Amino acid sequence: MLVKNRIILLMILDSLIIVAAVALGYWIIHSHVFVASYVPNVIYMMTVAIVIFHHLYAMIFKLYYKVWEYASVGELITIFKVVTFTIATAAIMQLLFNDLILYKRMLIVTWMIYMIFLGGSRFIWRVFRDRYIRTDENKKRTLIVGAGNAGAMIARQLNSEQNLSELRPVAFVDDNEQKHHLQMFNIPVLGKVEDIPEIVHEHDIQHIVIAIPSLKNGQLQKIIDKCNETEATVKMLPRIEDLMTGKVSVSHLKNVEVEDLLGREPVELDIDAISDSITGEVILVTGAGGSIGSELCR
Repeated sequence: MLVKNRIILLMILDSLIIVAAVALGYWIIHSHVFVASYVPNVIYMMTVAIVIFHHLYAMIFKLYYKVWEYASVGELITIFKVVTFTIATAAIMQLLFNDLILYKRMLIVTWMIYMIFLGGSRFIWRVFRDRYIRTDENKKRTLIVGAGNAGAMIARQLNSEQNLSELRPVAFVDDNEQKHHLQMFNIPVLGKVEDIPEIVHEHDIQHIVIAIPSLKNGQLQKIIDKCNETEATVKMLPRIEDLMTGKVSVSHLKNVEVEDLLGREPVELDIDAISDSITGEVILVTGAGGSIGSELCR
């Protein structure tokens, strides 16, 4: 849908919401006299004023330009600002043009209904789209190791409408027991790292993403050992520096390499620099039976 058409549709929807909120607010406060002929003209004027000021503040706070599939606390704060400023301005208009008579109780009730209806209209669409419109049943069921910032970033991107990867997150694991039985983006945290084999089996997991970029060598090895007890494909995030600079997305997930378990950057042997001193010489390598010594001999 074009942005212009989307804005027009939202403006019409919001206007209907405001009319409904004012009518319901008036009925709650004056239910015993809720007949059309008894509704004061000031109520009609107030409704028109609220509609006008709503659209004004919605433009100021860019309410119509929000992408609601990513809606979170920031979008709720924007709705709160628009609704509150609109009602406050309507109250001032009442005082100025209605001989200092203010329908305080009705304005408060209208503010509450207005807030609920406006926020609900946005989030109902998001829930409907996520549950009934999106088709991702053919994607691979994915377990995310780590319910922290990196795990949340991966889950958000995999759940986004623009996600073109083959992965669909269905569960988290995290060693922080305070997060167990909670949900992030409607994805449950099912247990700890040591529970990975059982969770993979019970939930038909096909893919595991390790989303803890700050892991030390021993910690990563523990996770890898648990993942290797399953038949799931294992990938991990790159370095934490890339996360901090915003260079990492779902497309940057990589396979677990031997170098990841070193706990340091791999050392490259400069053959050219030492060839003059060892070529043709008899060399004694201590510890040649180990991984480093055997690699030097090779």
